[in-house]
Amino acid sequence: MNRWKHTTLAVISVVIFLLLAPVAFPSLVPLQVSQYPSFHDDLQLQELKSTLDHSLNFLRTVPASTCYTLAGVSVPVQRLIDSALFFQNLLQTSLTTEQLNQEIQRSYTVYRIDGGQGATARRMLITGYYQPLFAGSLKRHSPYLYPLYTVPKTLKVQDVGSKKKNIGRLQGGRILPFWSRKEIERHNLLKGQELVWLKDPFDVFVLHVQGSGVIQLTDGTERGVHYAQSNGREYRSVGKYLVDTGRMQLADVTMDSIRQYLVDHPEERDLILHHNDSFIFFHWSKVGPVIGSLGQELTAGRSIAADQQWYPPGALAFIDSRRPVMANGQVVDWKRLQRFVSVQDTGSALTGPGRADVFWGSGEQAGMEAGQMKEDGSVYLLLLNEGVRLEP
Repeated sequence: MNRWKHTTLAVISVVIFLLLAPVAFPSLVPLQVSQYPSFHDDLQLQELKSTLDHSLNFLRTVPASTCYTLAGVSVPVQRLIDSALFFQNLLQTSLTTEQLNQEIQRSYTVYRIDGGQGATARRMLITGYYQPLFAGSLKRHSPYLYPLYTVPKTLKVQDVGSKKKNIGRLQGGRILPFWSRKEIERHNLLKGQELVWLKDPFDVFVLHVQGSGVIQLTDGTERGVHYAQSNGREYRSVGKYLVDTGRMQLADVTMDSIRQYLVDHPEERDLILHHNDSFIFFHWSKVGPVIGSLGQELTAGRSIAADQQWYPPGALAFIDSRRPVMANGQVVDWKRLQRFVSVQDTGSALTGPGRADVFWGSGEQAGMEAGQMKEDGSVYLLLLNEGVRLEP
């Protein structure tokens, strides 16, 4: 989803990164109880407990004095902890859907994006991301010609306050903007700092989008790669570029369709991929559970990436959208997607409250389904009311 620090898969998503550029949204607002949605979960609710455990593991490491801003209100980290703990207690009581909704109405304040009215209204975009698997080699030889890089020694990161960082390169005692994707790849500026070589430049790009993945090496072993740092350059959507330049229709843009367009138009590949200045550097990681920006394991279907300036890390949320049903690589139907989730990842292309990226899991099927997600929807954030006892 920093996502590029998705996982931090970034955080950031197959379509959210490839299709849409960052958009500014007005605000999050607290709802009246009469405006609360009907909270119905399409998964097994008991499975949510372990997801919330991961959020609690993170939140309990945060200094007690830490506060997050939500809809203009300062929220202590303890209130986020209590929000998750109270919900876990609710899960243990085997409530009916109606009873659960009554408890939420009694005990939680629910927030939702305020998108404005009429022609100026903004939509909430729900997308998906996953952990990919690609073939690779530790040495450059055909067809393994396209590298992932480690963090360059010349890259420097400066704290500039308010949790912001200035990323650049050291030259002559000064820190200059780090090279763009186009400059790095066209002039081979990072020669000697390759981590691993892949078969396809679009596979490299996908890993930059996803932030982590698994590489199957030529000897059959598998190693994980994980986001380490970015070049600090602004993300620019290649999917949006394809639409804006008339190469594709918005409705047709998916991961597979972009890949196929590059196969069909190889002479345009660099022009399209170099449209995005952002570039990601990696380090090796263990193959195992996918880890989000909180340093905790992500749960397929339950973990989401979002802008944590708006959605506090570890926060309890509810999403309402739709998801694809696929057979033989094709979408055959769409079903309602309604479930409780937790904010456990982030990403540099996830800006504002109007974006949410659902972690779909690992492997080919997860990739196909995540690649289809670019749906309107709603995200609701649940915050336990002050003074509510933890035992429901």
